[in-house]
Amino acid sequence: MKFNSILIAVFSLSLACPLTAAEPEKATKEKKPQGLQFDGKSSYVTFPHIKLEDYGEFTIEAWVKDWSGRICCQGKQGDPENSIWISLRAKHHSAGWESDNGMNHSVPIDPNSIEGWDHFAMVYSELQQTFYLNGKQIHQTSAPAPGPFDESRLFFIGAQEKWEDTQTKPAALFGKGCMRMFRISKVARYDKEFEPADRFTSDAETVVLFDFAKPDKDMLIDASPNKNNGIIYNARWVDLKQD
Repeated sequence: MKFNSILIAVFSLSLACPLTAAEPEKATKEKKPQGLQFDGKSSYVTFPHIKLEDYGEFTIEAWVKDWSGRICCQGKQGDPENSIWISLRAKHHSAGWESDNGMNHSVPIDPNSIEGWDHFAMVYSELQQTFYLNGKQIHQTSAPAPGPFDESRLFFIGAQEKWEDTQTKPAALFGKGCMRMFRISKVARYDKEFEPADRFTSDAETVVLFDFAKPDKDMLIDASPNKNNGIIYNARWVDLKQD
């Protein structure tokens, strides 16, 4: 009887404190994947100037969803100043760069999206300009290195710096859509077709990495050791579903 009483007590305690009770608590603490939503009118991010002309090769890449317009840009529109930019579904605009005294090397990009998400990569290596969309090579041509660039220009995400003093906003050519990853590397990460990684990581060749892992109202945190943190203007944090 005494042994049965102990079993009954243990069973009652297990009902009061089920072994799975900690699981919901753990789930609430897990961070949901985050992205920044750009409205196409006034949303953008700026971070410090990147001296791309100092690198013999580089890669600029991003994961974006339902995007149209500028993904990123450094420099102002108009010769003889040089700029480098990426645009998707941008009528009369393109992706590419300028060299020397405004010599243009660019091509329009109109993607065939997969479930709304697009991975875009711009690669420069050995006097070759190459673009990849969702891991597929869509453009390659001979091109000189971009620049030189005006070091006073910030790097913009989701827009381009205004180019006329009469413009009332500090940015123009706004992009619209959602972004969840952005990376600049001082190496050509891709030289053939590939399966884009769902998440980017920082290594010795990473110049800037925004993995959107630490949502902050005003700052976009650089996950690389270089601390090229971005300042957020009017872009909105959103929770993302696992696609």
